[in-house]
Amino acid sequence: MVNTGKLMAALIALVSLIYALGACARGSVPSPGPPSVSTSQPGTDSGWNTIWDTTLQQAKKEGVVTVYNIWRPETRVTLTQAFKDKYDITVEFSPFARGSDMLAKLQAESRAGLNTADILGAGTTSLSLMKPDGLLAPIEPVLILPEVVNPKAWRGERLPFVDKETMAIMLIGAMIRNTVINTSLTSKEEITSYRDLLKPQYKGKIVMNDPTVSGGGNFLLAHLAFSLWGEEETKTFLRQLIKDQKAVVQRDTHLQVEEVARGKYGIGLGPRTEEVTNFLNLGAPLKLALIKEENRISAAAGAMGMSARPAHPNAAKIFVNWVLTKEGQTVFSRSFGNPSTRVDVPAEGIDPLWIPVAGEKYFQDSEQFLPVLSKWLEISKKVISEASN
Repeated sequence: MVNTGKLMAALIALVSLIYALGACARGSVPSPGPPSVSTSQPGTDSGWNTIWDTTLQQAKKEGVVTVYNIWRPETRVTLTQAFKDKYDITVEFSPFARGSDMLAKLQAESRAGLNTADILGAGTTSLSLMKPDGLLAPIEPVLILPEVVNPKAWRGERLPFVDKETMAIMLIGAMIRNTVINTSLTSKEEITSYRDLLKPQYKGKIVMNDPTVSGGGNFLLAHLAFSLWGEEETKTFLRQLIKDQKAVVQRDTHLQVEEVARGKYGIGLGPRTEEVTNFLNLGAPLKLALIKEENRISAAAGAMGMSARPAHPNAAKIFVNWVLTKEGQTVFSRSFGNPSTRVDVPAEGIDPLWIPVAGEKYFQDSEQFLPVLSKWLEISKKVISEASN
């Protein structure tokens, strides 16, 4: 007989090894099923062919595109192979654990006058925080392919830029589920509201993504304060989580989900979607709770920016355009485990819980939300410090 406990431990150890080796607008939910989207846009100048061919020739001479990212190892592998097969250009990925780590690296390189990165793959918050230092360039001016600039190809019939300067674009549009549970310890039907987390039976059973740094924990609290409860009630909620429920704050996003998968904790708050996907794919006893309060649609870590000073400017343009095509988005979405922001990309193999359903209320990532996120980094530090004493 197979020892399921040992098997699960082995599976979890495997994903940990893979991980180590890898190093605000409201709207309606789109209709299911990928429609056909024309690759041409009315009025588009046919001269794009010449621009594309010239850029591609120069890109092949450069031979490489460098991507700083916090994307999944599987995503890096599949993108590298697909882009190499398509254009014979090598993708060199430099992985980071968090967007804040990438920002620190870019700031240091900028001070030293180094131009290393071409493309930046992270969450919308991390990318937006790079703008004040002049680290990003607008993406819209480098878009060439008609199927990319065609607004009908995208959810809401507009390209999913997060900011008016078009420096951050969402590749992923996932319905974020902020509560992951271990089904061996907790039934997902028990938790239908964030307020349920304050019930006595969950004392000592909650591990929370650290809200004092950029990430899921910070976004959850900012969302509660901004669009649901208001600042004071959200402060009270966090205070009760720490003081009364003895929730543990975990900064390591991989370890947080692993601890829930192993059963050390029954509930994980603000988990990183890519980590949940990794463990779900391994068959870990995890489920995402369906919360009745309004959720958010986010890129998670699946957003993209372009360096203001790319080391390989032409290869960077080719990569940006290709990853925004139906072909590139299909590769990205499937490997990332979350739905694309393109309407013609199939969602086969993606957990339905990441996909918005008809009638579900949501709040979409937007730069308008950034001041709230920054504010809650400081509020969280103060509340947690006070509640821990």
